[in-house]
Amino acid sequence: MKVLHISIFPPKWERHAETWGVASYTKNLITNIPYNESDNIFILCNKINWKKDSYYEDWINVIRCFDKNPFFFFQLIKQIIKIKPDIIHIQQELSLYGNIITAYILQWLILFMRKYKVLITLHWVVPIKKITKDFIKENNSKLPIWIVKTVFRIIYVPICLWAEKIIVHEKIFKNALIEDYKISKDKIDVINHWIEDLKLKNREESCKKLELDSNKDLVLFMWYATWYKWIDLLIDWFSEYSKINSNAFLIIWAGKHPKLFNDKAYLEEYERLQNKAESLIKENNFKWIWFIEEKSIVDYYSAADVSIYPYTIQMSSSWPMAISIWYNKPFLASDVFKESIDDNILLFERNSKSMSDKLDFFFKNREEYNDVIKNMREEKLWNKVWESTYYFYKN
Repeated sequence: MKVLHISIFPPKWERHAETWGVASYTKNLITNIPYNESDNIFILCNKINWKKDSYYEDWINVIRCFDKNPFFFFQLIKQIIKIKPDIIHIQQELSLYGNIITAYILQWLILFMRKYKVLITLHWVVPIKKITKDFIKENNSKLPIWIVKTVFRIIYVPICLWAEKIIVHEKIFKNALIEDYKISKDKIDVINHWIEDLKLKNREESCKKLELDSNKDLVLFMWYATWYKWIDLLIDWFSEYSKINSNAFLIIWAGKHPKLFNDKAYLEEYERLQNKAESLIKENNFKWIWFIEEKSIVDYYSAADVSIYPYTIQMSSSWPMAISIWYNKPFLASDVFKESIDDNILLFERNSKSMSDKLDFFFKNREEYNDVIKNMREEKLWNKVWESTYYFYKN
């Protein structure tokens, strides 16, 4: 069997990418699927520094052939025709291949290549009922609601109709595709986001390395600064909580989103958030970090007591939340995750008091959280993900 993957991909021999969680997901997926010896595996992925490249990583033929712009359509077709795969597995997220235009163009690639049996994993699904005035405002858009809803339907419906099979990571996304986009439930399967078997370091050593006080109650927020992660309110909430618990310390790893480096409005908002944190939270109660090297991620999770995700909407499986589970590290999340997380001990309502109460409860009942995360981790074992994916290929 000849299997062709299409996605962005980490640099050679690296497992995690600094720019996008989907790249890391794809790398781990491809390298862990239990292929047969007779299978031929290819990955068509993004160029690095605008340069084409082709090489092997173990048994995987890596072909760096496309730019993240509308020309990716022709660059991919050229390689697909040359390879003639049995199965094409595409990873999709709204801006994964460039922007909203490339998200639209992707459907025509799927239609053009239908004879090869196309399987697509949707990492990002926006429920139509969640598209409100607040949703549009938080996305820095002034378009009418009906236009935004129409755009999402135009992007998702053809992709789902023309693909042979659709994979999503949460039941909430399957329900959204069925109810809001009218996709047949028989085409959609839920495969949980995989859990990697990673080990934490010694907490005191990690704190020392990162110049953090190990005697503090350390709370970690991690990943790119985007509207739906609600950093604005996290700052408000934590400023109030730190008055109750003066020993609490918030680590804000909020990097600038790679696709918005040159967006003036975004950069102004980013600077506003930094200034707000400095003005509302005392210096000995928080630290803002705009960049973390891959090798240092384990130190931050090892140092932190708990990670926190105050999101306003669930449109994808949270990559940093997955990392928390990898490391058996407790986390707290807003109630937008209630359809994906069964245990209410992990959830708080989206207001200052609820988050403060939940953090206070956590620091007084830490052992209870360790068991919850351990059970969640076992439910998402990586081998189930790889085996389920290969099952689709074979059938």
